[in-house]
Amino acid sequence: MNRFSYVRPDAVAAAVRERASDPRARFIAGGTNLLDLMKYDVEAPSRLIDITRLPLRDVQEVDGGLRIGALVPNSDLAYDRRIEER
Repeated sequence: MNRFSYVRPDAVAAAVRERASDPRARFIAGGTNLLDLMKYDVEAPSRLIDITRLPLRDVQEVDGGLRIGALVPNSDLAYDRRIEER
C-alpha cells in the first residue's frame, strides 16, 4: 500500500476544500471498499478525507426532487416513504 495522509474535516465546506486542493484525494466513509482497492494497487490516493462525522445523513426534498446525503444508509432508503412513492 502506498503512503497517504488522512484528514477528518469538521465541516462539509472543509471537506470540499480538501478535495479541491488535491485531485488524487478520495473521500472515505463507512462501508467503502476503498481500502481494499488500495491494498491491491487499484487506487492510490494521496489523501483520505474522512466524512463520517459530517451532517450528510438526511434525505431532503429539494425543488421537487430528493437530495440523498452521502452517508444515508441503503437500509434507510429502502424504507423511506418518499423513495417508495417516487
